[in-house]
Amino acid sequence: MDDQGHWRQGMWLDELVLPSQADAAENAGKTAKPKLTSALPINSCSMDSLTLLPGVGKVMAERIDEARRQGQVFTCAEDLRMVKGIGMKLSTRLDTLVIYQLELPAVSLPPDSTFLYDCP
Repeated sequence: MDDQGHWRQGMWLDELVLPSQADAAENAGKTAKPKLTSALPINSCSMDSLTLLPGVGKVMAERIDEARRQGQVFTCAEDLRMVKGIGMKLSTRLDTLVIYQLELPAVSLPPDSTFLYDCP
């Protein structure tokens, strides 16, 4: 209020909307968190890449990596729920952001190779 009892227009508005110079200086040295630009191959990506997924921090990335090291192959959203801390909601959210296909190395066979079994 001013001396006559009237409200000042914009009182504290600048303090609420604009960051202070101290906040701007503090955040100047920080870099923005990288954002996910395409789906991740969940079975083969790095732990750092896993942290780009929403809801997956360092601890959850370590749990996913540990599951992979123990032989877990993720083929669907339900498989993600086997990791402690990933429930229905998070697995559904991650389902569209990951690729379940396991990238296998290319195998070259000699041209005269014969197979014992015919695959249908």
